[in-house]
Amino acid sequence: MPGTIVVTGANGLIGSHLCEAFAAAGWEVRAVDRPGTQCAAARAAGARVEQADLESPEGALFAAELARGAELVAHAAFAGAERAVESIAAVRSSCAAALAAGAPLLLLSSCTVYGRPRSLPCEEGEIKAPVDRHGEVRWQVEREAFLWRRTRGLRLVVLRPALTYGPRQRRGLAAALGFAALAAHEGRALWLPRRGPVVHTVHAADVGQAALVVAVHGALSLDGRAFNVADDVPLPLEELGRAVIHAAGAREAGRVPYAHRPARALLWLLRRLPDWLLWRPLNRRLARDWLRAWKGAPPGKAPVIEPDLLEQLASDRYYDTQRLRALGFAPRFSSAVEGLSGLALDSRARGLLPPPAQPQS
Repeated sequence: MPGTIVVTGANGLIGSHLCEAFAAAGWEVRAVDRPGTQCAAARAAGARVEQADLESPEGALFAAELARGAELVAHAAFAGAERAVESIAAVRSSCAAALAAGAPLLLLSSCTVYGRPRSLPCEEGEIKAPVDRHGEVRWQVEREAFLWRRTRGLRLVVLRPALTYGPRQRRGLAAALGFAALAAHEGRALWLPRRGPVVHTVHAADVGQAALVVAVHGALSLDGRAFNVADDVPLPLEELGRAVIHAAGAREAGRVPYAHRPARALLWLLRRLPDWLLWRPLNRRLARDWLRAWKGAPPGKAPVIEPDLLEQLASDRYYDTQRLRALGFAPRFSSAVEGLSGLALDSRARGLLPPPAQPQS
């Protein structure tokens, strides 16, 4: 029977989809995020939305009170790769709240904790060797939660989504989709790499369904286990790029050769360039183009391109999901081809992507 769940980080990509999935399944959803956030999707789904700073002692006390009587606490809050101390403080608040409520904690982590997997498909027991700051902080958060399990009796289940995309996202693959939509609007063709690494993705709605599967199966019976979350079909970078281009209505200019070693060397260089030299000017230009495409009145913020996305696309990353599938998980979006196409259609219907260029007569 549906119960009560507390969802932290309810304004974020995954947190908002958790609220939608559990509310649709008949659960009472108590959502929380930092002060000043709107949590519009959580509110629209029917969640009770609260605001609190989980990184503070007052926020921890508030979370414990909010979790009273809840059957599950889902921690999707993540302060960011550059805010490790705050991210760990927030998960401590959720751990304490779950313990106080006598409920298990469902921690939403990330497959970036594996780094570049040595064995493929990557299983949950693979060595954790993150290669970027995002993965390092995610792994620190996981270790903190497992420490609470070992020393304080917290009951814990971890979900590790692959490269995630979906509505309300302005980074990652959604940023790539926005970039391709700008190219389509300006009538520019885009180049693709020839094959490239194989990359696993997952739609945020399917992450919400994975969390629901764990809850329905019984999080208590899964204590101490971790589950990879990914779609059915990992794609070579060429096919993933083509899915982005076609979903955005852009044209292919052709293919360029791809070799792993030169690509990794280039990635190493790009990730170490100061923001002011490359990434900041790139995103400023993207913001200007975005503003111009909407004639000065865009419906939302411009997409943001970050070096972490390049790391996700620089080596083979595909994951074993048999543990989760054994519980009954079946992704609605079997691959990024289907998911990105649906995301583009939905975004265009909402007026969030600029229209493609009109053909000249």
